[in-house]
Amino acid sequence: MEPDMFEALAVALGGALGSLGRWQLGVFFKQWIPGMPAGTFAANVVAGLIIGFVTGLDLASPLQPQVKLFLAVGLCGGLSTFSTFSNETFSFIQAGNWVGAGCNIAVNVVTCLLAVFVGLKLAAAVA
Repeated sequence: MEPDMFEALAVALGGALGSLGRWQLGVFFKQWIPGMPAGTFAANVVAGLIIGFVTGLDLASPLQPQVKLFLAVGLCGGLSTFSTFSNETFSFIQAGNWVGAGCNIAVNVVTCLLAVFVGLKLAAAVA
């Protein structure tokens, strides 16, 4: 199999697993925090942490391209839900819930940036 095919399979498999994880987080959090997109928030934070960790490891010692593609592009791409986050925020706006929209934006952006930072620090500690 050509290297490009291995890379494509790595992205596809990672994306499938990330998408399943995002869905499962949504199902889990919906029962605990109904009416709020907590599953989307959790998926974005976890993806931020993973991509920060993978980037940190790659900076310390370059990862195999297929591994990096599986984790950063596939898994995090399937798991991170910016389009869902945007749609849910817009739903708050359409409902006239500007406070909910603003809180959703602020909490997601600040926490996900922090998760990337923590992921980088964790990678530096283990690399």
